[in-house]
Amino acid sequence: MTDQAAEGSPSVAPPQRTKKIMTTQYSSLARWLHWLSAGVILWASITGFYVALVSENPTMNQWIGFINVSLTTLFIPFFILRCFHTLLSKKPDTPNLSRLNQKIAHGMHQLIYLATAAVLVSGVMMMEREISIFGLVEIPHLLAEGELTTLFARAHKYSCVVLASLISLHIVAVIKHEISGIRIIRKMI
Repeated sequence: MTDQAAEGSPSVAPPQRTKKIMTTQYSSLARWLHWLSAGVILWASITGFYVALVSENPTMNQWIGFINVSLTTLFIPFFILRCFHTLLSKKPDTPNLSRLNQKIAHGMHQLIYLATAAVLVSGVMMMEREISIFGLVEIPHLLAEGELTTLFARAHKYSCVVLASLISLHIVAVIKHEISGIRIIRKMI
């Protein structure tokens, strides 16, 4: 027995240090939703801007419009799932990124989510005809042709520009971090 135990004093164990388990990667679902989002957003943005700024081929424009409307309409439930999953999931640690850069990255991601939501909502609301999903399912348009659909079409155009700008900044930031030795992309692969 120790002197303390002999004297009737309770023995106190030294405090245990708990190790923080670092998460280095997003969950499989988060990674899958990220790359699905990237594919849909990049496809719709590149082809949408091509139609708006370059193409003079009405047949090509109609085909791209059909694909984009179908694809982005199918994407909406996955985007909603991604929003909920992001809110409820733990994010991987990035200890080699300054606190300020972590806050900037978080803010930029929030803006990307907001801009994506604006693009999707305005895209649905601007429709003046039924929304065809690859010719398999028809969803009725929500608004009659008029000033409101014109307003949503304008909002869609500007929100597409904002989203494309934010995605471009996101890609540049990832490249910058990778070049500087902060292996941020590994969290999403």
